Amino acid sequence: METNGSLENFVEIKNQKIELEGVTLLHMNEIRKWTQFMSILGFVVVGLLLLVGVIFLIASFTRPSMQIDEFGISLGPWMGICYLLLALVYSFPVFYMFRFSKFAKQSLLQISSEQSSNELMANAINYLKKHFRYVGIFTIVLLVIYLLVIIGLIITFAIR
Repeated sequence: METNGSLENFVEIKNQKIELEGVTLLHMNEIRKWTQFMSILGFVVVGLLLLVGVIFLIASFTRPSMQIDEFGISLGPWMGICYLLLALVYSFPVFYMFRFSKFAKQSLLQISSEQSSNELMANAINYLKKHFRYVGIFTIVLLVIYLLVIIGLIITFAIR
């Protein structure tokens, strides 16, 4: 079956099987190890973000010096909330990466024991897809926000 280098005929090829062997399996195992390491590191970062967020919230309510700045705004609680939201946003791609490494490991272990691992590898690839889709959408959102901020700054300085 010829696809002319594109996936426009994806409906026709989605039921085809692909076999991974030798070097490809070694590469998949290497990818799995690195994604497992990066996801564990990501969970540590999420934990630190949560800790800092909680510390900001507690400190802002117990220390009067953090409650109101010179503009009359209390930044402590807002910083705590921002850190907690950042931890929430960051936890999804880390979780997807961790699930990819888990299913890839199970799939590779079943290949070596000569059991069927197609479903496990499909789950692993699905989580990898979710990871990159989430990161891609988040990147687009951040770029749009940056663009709006830059346009806002240009308009603000042009009006002055």
